[in-house]
Amino acid sequence: MDTTGGGRSRSVLIISTLVSALAGFLFGYDNIVISGAIGFLKAFYHLNPVSTGWAAGCALIGCLIGAASAGSVADKFGLKKSLYWCAFCFAFSSAGVALAPSFSQYILWRIVGGVGIGAASIVAPMYIAEIAPQRVRGRLVVLYQLGIVLGILAAVFTNLLIQKSGDEIWDMQRGWRWMFAVGAFPAFVFAAMIFLSKESPRWLMKAGRCAEAQKVLEASDGEEIASTLVTEITNALEEEQGGIAELITGPFRRALITGLILAAFTQISGITCLLSYLPEVFKSAGQNVSDSFLQSVLVGVVNVLFTCCAIWLVDKAGRKTLILTGTAMQTLALSAVAFMYYSHARGTAILIGIVTFVAGHAVGNGAVCWVIISEIFPTKVRGTAMSIATTALWVSAYLANQFFPLMQKELGSHGTFLFFAIMAAANFTFVFVWVPETKGYALEEISRIWLKDQKKELAA
Repeated sequence: MDTTGGGRSRSVLIISTLVSALAGFLFGYDNIVISGAIGFLKAFYHLNPVSTGWAAGCALIGCLIGAASAGSVADKFGLKKSLYWCAFCFAFSSAGVALAPSFSQYILWRIVGGVGIGAASIVAPMYIAEIAPQRVRGRLVVLYQLGIVLGILAAVFTNLLIQKSGDEIWDMQRGWRWMFAVGAFPAFVFAAMIFLSKESPRWLMKAGRCAEAQKVLEASDGEEIASTLVTEITNALEEEQGGIAELITGPFRRALITGLILAAFTQISGITCLLSYLPEVFKSAGQNVSDSFLQSVLVGVVNVLFTCCAIWLVDKAGRKTLILTGTAMQTLALSAVAFMYYSHARGTAILIGIVTFVAGHAVGNGAVCWVIISEIFPTKVRGTAMSIATTALWVSAYLANQFFPLMQKELGSHGTFLFFAIMAAANFTFVFVWVPETKGYALEEISRIWLKDQKKELAA
């Protein structure tokens, strides 16, 4: 085993990081592969605006199911078993959609894939946050987001290659099926990496398996730090009641409100629905089919580059600074796109606006939201709390995906983008006023911040 000083093992942390990043990759691929397929699905199944929204958004119903249930599953059975559940959903959904004989079968398998996406959005960031050393925790959680944007880039690039592999009739009959089928391969690699990984030490402590937990902590942090962490985790578990009341009326109410609203705002400004309909957005701006697919790849590249910036900055500049910077960029970009549509601008101007919006999301909410909601909740109910917060994210994402075609029809592109700009501005305001900085704190120290806040409230 590859080790460094103090009993620390690089391989444990590397494998854990790869597991989290692969979960993110599959999340990104399965969520956004629909962007290249939706136009062909619409023609193949003769869909109207409502059913088109359902074809694009049905996976998000699965995301709601996965997000709502994954936290309690992870708290009870452990994070490794929960990750296997995600891998199963990803693999079978990809194959099922590719072979679906009818629209109803397509819907069913997309929902199964959505369960995997929703569960991964809870378990993967929680897993790497609980196993990563405090000094690099933010960076390693953002690697999960890097996995997401690499998955998005892989999806749009795969869509481009497949779209160019045949004529329009072939794309409509079979091409879109291959877009989904490709996702099965990384799902099997993901399952193999889970087999090689270690269980979360904090879940092991909660389950009473302290000796196993100490070994994992020693492998990731070294023997000296591991001994201190075992004591801190034990004390924190004794302080926490472990009930849902702590989140609703107890000391962690502010943490729950923070997670809920922050998660919802990441989607209300339109990121998932814009990525899901990206070629269609560019076609509405006057681009032909091939150019719209190529521009989608460019957006994916920018998404990756700015996520890499977030990895570099998150443990230096801090979580709050990055979200404020990103949401300011989103507000300005979306406002500009709304104005360009209103003034009938076309082509490159729209592309620049969309790219700037995606860059703002990547360096802000896209990366940092997952860091914050994986940090702010107490250990005993972290899974359940993350489920509640992330369910708000998927509700917002589903509504945006479902109603985007109708918004385009009723409000026009300028009205739709103006709405998203207003939501991005509200996001900026909420973070500025309400969200605390969590950079530099151990998970147990963050929990004590909420306890201190409650004591101050009671004293007042």
